Amino acid sequence: MDFNLYTKSLRIRAFCENDAKSLNSICNQQHIIKWMPDWCTSIEETRKAIDYFISQYPKATKDVARLMFAIELDGSLIGMVGIGNKEEVDNEIEVAYFISDYYTCKGYITEAVSAVCDWAFKNLKMDYLIAIVEIDNLPSKCVVEKCYFKKIETRMILNSGESIEKPFYYYRIYNYMED
Repeated sequence: MDFNLYTKSLRIRAFCENDAKSLNSICNQQHIIKWMPDWCTSIEETRKAIDYFISQYPKATKDVARLMFAIELDGSLIGMVGIGNKEEVDNEIEVAYFISDYYTCKGYITEAVSAVCDWAFKNLKMDYLIAIVEIDNLPSKCVVEKCYFKKIETRMILNSGESIEKPFYYYRIYNYMED
């Protein structure tokens, strides 16, 4: 499977070992930690995570996927977008993403999320993907809605890296692509 996607502005690709320093720097930005505290890690933990990402690329199927992609702009890593089974939500496959604070509000993450959803539908033939968004995370809510996810309900979820359940909007997008 080809893990190189090109959009109008971005290259979305498989992670490589050389991405550890840049990814770690992004993961430890305050606006990432606020919404995804489990991504706040040491450089060594980031290296191990990237090794895990690399090991998962050949294993992806319609039912089990743990695919994380690097988002590049002009050759620089600016964020991450991925799909993966979300244990906290009946093991459904979720799209997750973040972008460096320096590149927010420019449409890049929406572009990347849309491209990865299309890729997953085309290549893995998934029936649908989900997104969960904390109700006060307005930027993320805008991203999934711009990518045509539909809000289904609000759920109480104990998210990874958290110690208490919180309300999340639960979204879905269905695969309407032709075979």
